[in-house]
Amino acid sequence: MVFVTYGYITSTQGLKFAADLKLGHYMKIPPRTLFAVQVVATIVSSITQIGVLNWMFANIPNICTPQAINGFTCPIARVHFNGSILWGVVGPHRFFGPGAIYRPLVWAFLVGAIAPIGVWWMGRGNRKSVWTKVNLPVLFGSLSWIPPATGLNFSVWALVCFVFNYIIRRRASAWWGKYTMTLSAALDSGLAFGLVVIFFGFVYPGWMDGFHWWGTEVFKQGCDWMACSYRSVKPGDKFGPDKW
Repeated sequence: MVFVTYGYITSTQGLKFAADLKLGHYMKIPPRTLFAVQVVATIVSSITQIGVLNWMFANIPNICTPQAINGFTCPIARVHFNGSILWGVVGPHRFFGPGAIYRPLVWAFLVGAIAPIGVWWMGRGNRKSVWTKVNLPVLFGSLSWIPPATGLNFSVWALVCFVFNYIIRRRASAWWGKYTMTLSAALDSGLAFGLVVIFFGFVYPGWMDGFHWWGTEVFKQGCDWMACSYRSVKPGDKFGPDKW
């Protein structure tokens, strides 16, 4: 866990911080002002998240288990823990070393390095080519969210991106250029604020106990909720090689 936290998490947060600074540069925000805001926001959010986390562990029964109420099953935390076991306890050699079950996945490093060059080559002579709009680093990078992300998350993402970055951009380019980023931030902020109000105002006091309607049950009918397996292990069989 310590290796993953200080190795992966630190580098990831650093990249996100650099991306925010780059966005502020595009928006012509003074660098010192932006850096100060980022530092203050980081300190406030860190203290707030630690406080909320401790409160959740003390007040939400069965948290981070399949029996947790309101979906508090901690999918991202489970992935983080499983990843720390994979890279720290078991070790990558048993999974990706010579003769290991996932050895072919190592070729993905080569594919990721060569594929963007091929896309650039396909669209280099025509600015209107569809290949100029393909960004493989973004596409490949988004796959790092699987798991815990599912097909439902990616389908909604694709639909929203198509509506805003294709339809609205073509039909109302001025509106798109001026308000898309603001609308995105407003939707994120509104969702977070709405979740806090709904949970503490209605769910936590118990006012929603026994409340059911189509919208609270329909999502439980798909494989995203039921965790359907692509292949099932037959009785007596096992997953993985005979010897590690």
